[in-house]
Amino acid sequence: MAREQLGICAEANLHASYLLFNAIEGHEASLRQKLARVAQLLARLAEHFSEAQLTGVVAIGADYWDSLYPGARPQGLQPFPLLASDHLAQTEVWADLFIQIRSDRLDVNYIACQQICQIVKNHVDLLEQLQGFRYLDGRDLTGFIDTPHNPKGSRKRQLALVDATNQPVFAAGSYLYLQRWHYDMAHWQQLDICQQEEIMGISKIEGMVLASPRLHQNSHTLTSRMGNIDSTPSLVMQNMPFAQNNIQGLISLSYAGEPERFSQQLSYQLGYRQNHSEKPQPLHNQYDLFFDFCHADLCAAFFAPSLSFLEMACLPASG
Repeated sequence: MAREQLGICAEANLHASYLLFNAIEGHEASLRQKLARVAQLLARLAEHFSEAQLTGVVAIGADYWDSLYPGARPQGLQPFPLLASDHLAQTEVWADLFIQIRSDRLDVNYIACQQICQIVKNHVDLLEQLQGFRYLDGRDLTGFIDTPHNPKGSRKRQLALVDATNQPVFAAGSYLYLQRWHYDMAHWQQLDICQQEEIMGISKIEGMVLASPRLHQNSHTLTSRMGNIDSTPSLVMQNMPFAQNNIQGLISLSYAGEPERFSQQLSYQLGYRQNHSEKPQPLHNQYDLFFDFCHADLCAAFFAPSLSFLEMACLPASG
């Protein structure tokens, strides 16, 4: 049975490091070997620093997949869905590889990043290195509890991992969507708590869904659930705040076992609604209210294959 990468469904940690690379053309065979080594390295470090609860994820960009693994492609793996919107600025970043490291010790994250970069240094260029941190009791920098409806327990695996019956080759893999959100904190902090709560759709202290009439249809909570507060989440979210100089916001990772889930949710948040047999059209007053206070300057789509796939793909082809 395929073994998933443990970082996909791991519990929250105190620190996160994210590495984005562009691969050097012609180094695909070497990179297949090195990515399997990276997965092995993360397992060794997790055992050595067991108290740190280290986990990691290795993922391959949608546009680089066919170069690295030309034999098979995950169904529906596409570049990040940049939908036209007057209400949200989004910028796609062309990254070939993405590696996530999370633990409860910043020094262990540093060690992992250094050793990973040493393994792949002759085959890639480092595009970005990002740092995230846990804020208070798992809150966003807005002061609200982050993703209070995120799935838990075995439900995480059901939502985040590819089902073996649908795609046997990619079983236990996951479609991954990265967004780095910049927050307009000066604008946000001018609002009183009541206004902030109605934009988010939840109470600021407890994270409870607001009651009608304060719960607006285009509040952040309702649009992220595609308009149905009783619906179960369709994505597994791993969000971590970041802050550097005068820039702050959120690094958001969305994991899904089926790629259309993310594009459906994002299009709903942007105000797109299906009108009978016509193509979905954006409605001016139905976009996520929180989009007035943020923009995404880094968006990318990846696939995180199973550990079994990473190991098998670097073996020489049998004759």
